[in-house]
Amino acid sequence: MEQSTSPEQEWQRYLDARQKVDDELSQLAGLDHPLLADIFLVHQEILHDRLLTDGVRQAIDRGTSAATATQQTTSELVQLFQNLSDDYFASRSVDIRDVGQRLLSHLNGVSLARQLAALPPNTILLAEDLTPFDTTHLSSQSVTGIALAGSAPTAHTAILARSLGIPLVCSLGSALFQLAPGQLAVVDALQGRLIVEPDPELLESYDQTRRRLLAFRITAESHSQEAAVTLNGRRVLVHANINSQEDMLQIANSGADGIGLLRTEYLFQARIKPPTVEEQIEAYRMIGSQTTGEILTVRLLDIGGDKPVRYLPQMAESNPFLGVRGIRLLLKHPTLLRDQLQALVALSLESSFSGVVRILVPMVSKIVEVYRVLEMLDDIPGYQAQHRPGGRLQIGLMIEVPAAALLADRLAPLVDFFSIGTNDLAQYTMAADRVNSAVASLASPLDPAVLRLIAMTCQAGQMAEIPVSICGEMAGDPSIFPLLFGLGVTEVSVVAPAVPLVKEAVRQTNGDAARRLAERALQASRAQDVHRLLHPE
Repeated sequence: MEQSTSPEQEWQRYLDARQKVDDELSQLAGLDHPLLADIFLVHQEILHDRLLTDGVRQAIDRGTSAATATQQTTSELVQLFQNLSDDYFASRSVDIRDVGQRLLSHLNGVSLARQLAALPPNTILLAEDLTPFDTTHLSSQSVTGIALAGSAPTAHTAILARSLGIPLVCSLGSALFQLAPGQLAVVDALQGRLIVEPDPELLESYDQTRRRLLAFRITAESHSQEAAVTLNGRRVLVHANINSQEDMLQIANSGADGIGLLRTEYLFQARIKPPTVEEQIEAYRMIGSQTTGEILTVRLLDIGGDKPVRYLPQMAESNPFLGVRGIRLLLKHPTLLRDQLQALVALSLESSFSGVVRILVPMVSKIVEVYRVLEMLDDIPGYQAQHRPGGRLQIGLMIEVPAAALLADRLAPLVDFFSIGTNDLAQYTMAADRVNSAVASLASPLDPAVLRLIAMTCQAGQMAEIPVSICGEMAGDPSIFPLLFGLGVTEVSVVAPAVPLVKEAVRQTNGDAARRLAERALQASRAQDVHRLLHPE
C-alpha cells in the first residue's frame, strides 16, 4: 500500500498510536489482579521492543503506511515466534498479536473493539476465544455473559472477564456455533455451563439466584468497614492485593484490614538499571503512609524468564515457570536482594509508618533458601531490633511450590507467617500450565491434591502458632471461604473489589460447619466433587 503522506508523517502517526496503546496498557497493568498486571506489563515491553519498532520504521521508510507497516511487522513476528522450537517464546506470539491489534485499532479508526462495545443489551457473546484486547473493550452493561468454545477457567480472558463482572463459561466445543442468534440462554458461571432455552421454572430459579447475589453484594458493601467475624466469634483479617502505588486509591473504601500482597515488580521493570535503596524506601514509604490497616506485606521481587528485566542477564529457558525465578534469581543476584531487604528494614524503622512490615519470600522450594535470606537479614542494621516479639518486622514465605508445602512443618518455625499462592501451587501440583487452554482446567485449586497441600500447610502453621494466609485467586471467591476456613486458613488477601464480599462471607461462616465441609472436601476424589459441595444443586 502506497503512502499518501511522507514517511515522517506516517512515523509520527505510528508514534501517536503507540503512545495511546502505552497509556491503555499502563491503565490495564494497574488492574488489581496480579496475573492480569503481568500480562499487560509484558505487552508494554513488546510495544517498545526494538524488533517491533525497527520493523515498522523500516517498512514505513520503504513507502508503506503506518497501518500496513504495523500489520506486516506484527504478522512476521507472530510467524517467527510460532516457528521457534522453544514453547515459551512460541507462546509469546499471542501477546504480539494482541499488541498489534491495539496499534491497528488506533491507526485504522475502525476496529473489533468498537464492534464489541456496540453490542446490544443482554447479549451473550459466543466465540472460539477472546484476547485480552477484545475482553477489555466489552461492557458489562451490554454483555451479560460469555460462552467460549475453547479457553479455560484459568486463562487470561476468563480472569479478566471475572474482574469486569461478566459471567463466563469455556471449553464448550464447536457445537457452540450451532446456536442461532436470538435464542434465549443462561450463562451459569458457578456450574460452568451454558443452558439454552431454559424452561420458565428454571429461568425463574436463575433470576432468583441473580437477585440473591445482588442483595449479598449490596449488604457486603454496606458493611465493608466493619470487622469480619465468623458466627463463632473468630476474627478473620481480609487484606487487599495491590500492584503499585496507584492501586492504593482503589482500596481506600474497600474496608481492607491491610495490604496482604504488594507486588514489587513495578519498581524494577521498564528501567535500564535497578532502583536504588533510596528509591525503594521512598516507594515503600509512600504506600506505607496510605495503608488502610496495620499490616503491609511486601513480596520480594518475583521475576524470571516470563517477566525479564533488561539489566539482568537471563538465559532463555524452555520452561521459565520451572526455571530461575523468585528467590532463586534473587540469590543469584545478592546485591539486588540485599538492597530490597535493606529498604524494607529501613521502612520498619521509620516512625511515619506505625504498622507491621511483612517481608514475603517468593518461590521457596528448599530450606537452605530461607537460611540464606535470614543470614543476609542478620547483617542489615536494625533488623534484629525490629524482628522480635512485638517488633515491627516479620518474615514470611510464599507456599506455591509443592515441596514447600511438604516441608511446611520444617519451615514454619523459621518464620512469622505463611502466604499460600494457590494459582501457582495448583499448576505445579497438577503439572498443568494455567495459561495453556489445553491443560489449564487441570490446574484447579479445588482439586483434592491441592487442598491436601493447603491443609498440610495450615496444620504446620497451627503447630508453630503462625498465621496462614491465602493470596491466590480462590481467596477472592466468597463461596469458597468456608472451605478455606475449615482447612485452617486464618487470613486472606484478595483483589480490592472482593474485600467486602469476602468479609461478608466470613460473617456467615460457622466454624464447626466449615470444618465438616473441609473434611468432606479432603475425602473427595475430584475437583468437580468439591465444587458440588460448595454449590449444591
